[in-house]
Amino acid sequence: MTQQDHPPPQATPDVRFRELFEQAPVSIQILDPRGFTLRVNQAWQDLWHIHAGGDLYALVLGGGYNVLEDRQLLKCGVVDFLRRAIAGESVEIPAIHYDVGVLGASSRKRWVTARAHPIEDGEGRILEVMLMHEDITDRIEAEAALRVREERFRSLVMATAQVIWTVGPDGGIVEESSSWCAFTGQDMQAAKGHGWLEAIHPDDRARTMAAFQRAVAEAGVYETEYRLRRHDGEYRWTAVKGVPILGNDRAVREWIGANRDIHDIVMAQTELAGRLEREQRQALLLAKVAGATRALHTLVSAAEIRDALVREASAIIGVEHVRITLGPEPQPHPDVSPDAEWLSVPLVSRKGRQIGILEAWDKPGGFSEDDEAILVQLGAIATNGFENARLYESLREQDRRKDEFLAMLAHELRNPLAPISAAADVLRISSSPAHIKRSSEVIGRQVKHMTALVNDLLDVSRVTRGLIKLERRRVVVNSLVASAVEQSRPLMETHGHAFVAEVAPEAASARVDVDPTRLVQVLTNLLNNAAKYTPRGGTISLRVTLDGARLRFCIVDDGIGIDAALLPHVFDLFTQAERTPDRSQGGLGIGLALVRTLVTLHGGEVHAHSEGSGSGCTFTVWLPL
Repeated sequence: MTQQDHPPPQATPDVRFRELFEQAPVSIQILDPRGFTLRVNQAWQDLWHIHAGGDLYALVLGGGYNVLEDRQLLKCGVVDFLRRAIAGESVEIPAIHYDVGVLGASSRKRWVTARAHPIEDGEGRILEVMLMHEDITDRIEAEAALRVREERFRSLVMATAQVIWTVGPDGGIVEESSSWCAFTGQDMQAAKGHGWLEAIHPDDRARTMAAFQRAVAEAGVYETEYRLRRHDGEYRWTAVKGVPILGNDRAVREWIGANRDIHDIVMAQTELAGRLEREQRQALLLAKVAGATRALHTLVSAAEIRDALVREASAIIGVEHVRITLGPEPQPHPDVSPDAEWLSVPLVSRKGRQIGILEAWDKPGGFSEDDEAILVQLGAIATNGFENARLYESLREQDRRKDEFLAMLAHELRNPLAPISAAADVLRISSSPAHIKRSSEVIGRQVKHMTALVNDLLDVSRVTRGLIKLERRRVVVNSLVASAVEQSRPLMETHGHAFVAEVAPEAASARVDVDPTRLVQVLTNLLNNAAKYTPRGGTISLRVTLDGARLRFCIVDDGIGIDAALLPHVFDLFTQAERTPDRSQGGLGIGLALVRTLVTLHGGEVHAHSEGSGSGCTFTVWLPL
């Protein structure tokens, strides 16, 4: 028989089944109805890294491991599927993440799905369960990696405000744009077509669409900037650039582009532009204020300063009306509309005293903070100007008074010289006792008069240098009054004045702590002053009373009085009422200044009151007991 006459060897069914089982590419595990593993193929060993000859292999196939008792399979619910298979049902087991390391293998965790199929005998009894595994670890990990990449991309888009989009040839969205939806919060249904325009700021939509239509017409690059509403509702400035994708026919097939967040840059540029504009405006205003300052500093008259301030404030602020009111009392507003907006600035002196108010009203468009700041600065400059003008006028007035004082001093010192010179001539040529007596009396009177003038001058010198010091002691009031009246009575008698002294009993016996010489000087000066300015035959009275814890002296006359303009200055140095042409009143205008200084040193007060010229006057001195 030839070789061809021998048929090829035939595998027995058992051999065929075994080889098929072993070489199957799918992991197969045969279980008995109790859950113990009977057999596994090579793919199962490779999947779980449990190989024949190993301890774990011997454990699984040696009856030491039961799938129905596996804690991982119990926890994820796989055991329930296996029991259904043992009961005769073919089941699909969902994917699980199984860790063979728990059993002692070195394999990493695997994602698998499985199918459990019961094997029955001819009578329907379950002999075995065939458990087939499919390793889906690579697929699961790939999907997870894809999800991570998508999340990273989404996070990157959100973090950098980069929005990627694609639209059709006419600008309408036809495919999902997750980047756009993630940034704007629009769902795809709302964004489709031209619904994406709803996410753009209403003020930018028309301009945005017009720019896109120009790009479509030219099939060129689309570039613009607009505010895009973020998912949290905030509008953000974005720089937009889109490029056309052309088909084979050179027509635009679609557009692809991106929005880049430039909000912070735009805001910074806007702020910078605004700051530059404000600085330029402020620089211009400061230049105007500096010019106004130079103009105001050259003026020395309050009226000129007022006119210049009104002119400069109107020009710099651009206001219709400006008014300056000097004095602490507010003035009524002019007759203007109650709806007019006002801006008022107090004029406060260097000592903190309000000397007036600067007001502006009727500015087109209303006032700004810059207007207020400028008005405040102009007010401060004007206040200095007004104070300087007042000081300048005061200096001029003092200078005028000093000139008058020097003229009066020269006259008062010269007047006694003529009678002294004549008396000296008489003494030189006459031996008559009567002539000698009269000449001596003339010289004595004139020397006494000159001595009084010199003493007054010395007192003025001490006052101006702050050298007057009191020599206090306790004295009875009645003695002070008597001394003052004794010194002043000759002058009053010379002028034919009627004099009345009224001292309350409780005041007469009161004792006060004073410098008696200086206090008598105060009362004498006031009585002499009344005598000088009261016409012949007039009446002068001195009243002394107690006023609570104070002693009050009132010297009242019915003389020429004091003009209202002069009344606030009667205690100033070198101030004197209008003198008669013959200068019969005499004096240097320093008596009342000495009175105020001496009374103040005693801790008291002195005031003058007069209803005006021809109404007489009253001088009142208060001293603490």
